[in-house]
Amino acid sequence: MKKNLFIITMALLPIVAKAQLKVDMNGNVSINNGGSGANFSIKQTSNRMNGLLVVHENTSTQSSVRIGAHVFSNIDTSVKSMGSWNSVTNNNPAGSALGVGAVAKGSSGRQYGVFGSIINGGNGVGVYGATSLLYPFVSNGRYAGYFQGNVKVTGTIDGTLVTSSDGRLKDNVEPLDEGSTRGESSLTKLALLTPISYHYKDTTTAKPKTGHRTKIDRNDLTEADEEFWNEPFDEEFAEEPNPVMEKRHFGFIAQELQEVYPELVYEKDDGYLAVNYVELIPILVQSIKELNEKVEMLSGNKAKQSMAAKNSNFDETADVDALDFTDVPSMNQNIPNPFTEKTDIAIYLPETVQTATLYIYDLSGKQLEQHPIKGRGNTVMTIHADRMDAGMYVYSLIADKKVVTTKKMIVVK
Repeated sequence: MKKNLFIITMALLPIVAKAQLKVDMNGNVSINNGGSGANFSIKQTSNRMNGLLVVHENTSTQSSVRIGAHVFSNIDTSVKSMGSWNSVTNNNPAGSALGVGAVAKGSSGRQYGVFGSIINGGNGVGVYGATSLLYPFVSNGRYAGYFQGNVKVTGTIDGTLVTSSDGRLKDNVEPLDEGSTRGESSLTKLALLTPISYHYKDTTTAKPKTGHRTKIDRNDLTEADEEFWNEPFDEEFAEEPNPVMEKRHFGFIAQELQEVYPELVYEKDDGYLAVNYVELIPILVQSIKELNEKVEMLSGNKAKQSMAAKNSNFDETADVDALDFTDVPSMNQNIPNPFTEKTDIAIYLPETVQTATLYIYDLSGKQLEQHPIKGRGNTVMTIHADRMDAGMYVYSLIADKKVVTTKKMIVVK
């Protein structure tokens, strides 16, 4: 027995001496003096490209899923468990470090370089990325992807972009008027900007469409490694057309916008400026409202001048705003607008008006409703939406068979 044990030990010595495979008293296995504290560990030598290489060759068509390496972790007693954890350090200034490198290559079908999903109940994230080590991360929802930090996309994004805008998430809310814009109207401030059209400069270095990859200086490249690194470039590795670079764009110069609305301009990590175009929308809406007020004011002055011209005692040199025009019918915009159930329309009719009616039309011009107005002076007409479909409508005030004014209302349901 001792003789047989001696023979087996002597037979294994060359293998152990060459491969440095060790098994300790606890059953832990290490290769090349791998790190301690692991059931299985490998220490990569300086002349090897792969610390661990798993090659899975399966020509069978019976299985729909083929996995080169499957790591499964089921540790219910731990606060957190990881199927795989990768930590890479590269101190070479010209080098790079990839925590996870993945390449999916196929002649047909679908390929996924990185696949992540969450299953069963509870919140979580399929793919999580951060610009700093923020683990553990607490997710308050279920997301396919979640990124803490800036995200850059060189192509287009297909989908619906939304921004959290719930009133419960906002503080210091105030109307976007002169009081919240440093005493200047939005219309005045927008007039300081110059809309432009432009193309982006190509600041990237295009990959060659022909030639070979630079061969890595390694002593122990496997046959598969040699085949990959010596393979000529094809359409898969060639630089693809970028529609963002090819198309013409429209916007503002960030430096100019920063002078007017610094809240909308951000400086990126690379030192270049970026613009939050989404939050320009409320400013544009406020500008339209201010412009509409100016139009209505001019229209009102025109009506005043027309009425004054009918007065035999009218003095052309008189100040029109100083005259008394209480005998002029008027109608304000409905409030609220848009509305769901009902809306109010403020109307003024002088005592001299004999007949007045509020008419409601659809956009094709078909009359839908008419509301005779019996009162004089200031009165309010309430319009109910129970007989109206969602959409836009036109309403007009006609006094003594003359159109006083016409406005639009919107019903939402």
